[in-house]
Amino acid sequence: MFLNIVTDDQLLTSQIVKTILLVIILAGIIHNLYRIFRKGTKGKKIINLILLLLLIIVMGIVIRQYLIEASLLKSSLYITGTTIGYCNVFAEGPGIEFEYEIDGQKYINCNTYHPISKDSIKVPGGKYFVRYSNEFQDQGRIDFNKKAE
Repeated sequence: MFLNIVTDDQLLTSQIVKTILLVIILAGIIHNLYRIFRKGTKGKKIINLILLLLLIIVMGIVIRQYLIEASLLKSSLYITGTTIGYCNVFAEGPGIEFEYEIDGQKYINCNTYHPISKDSIKVPGGKYFVRYSNEFQDQGRIDFNKKAE
């Protein structure tokens, strides 16, 4: 989910979309809280409680991604990464797996290559710059527009 974005414009657009999503989720949380505490049957309250818990979990996931991308947006740190092979990005489709190393720690991630042509990316062994932040070093994003060779 949301793991392939690397340019400032893409990160900013993603942040706007996630902000809207968070507002919608928060509205759902407030609505379910209201339905739990108003008069009604016990069965309906249990269903609303389950929905409330699911919304809180989804909100936590979205907030984490929001914080990661906010950190990347503020960061201008790049390091060389190497493509390994092909993979699938959850809910986004085919991607390219890559690895990079920061302070002796090796990280492996998978990003989609859209809108770049798959044929223009060297896999395996392609060297491209990976954008990362000090807060979330394991969440680096490879930029297939920036060859490191």
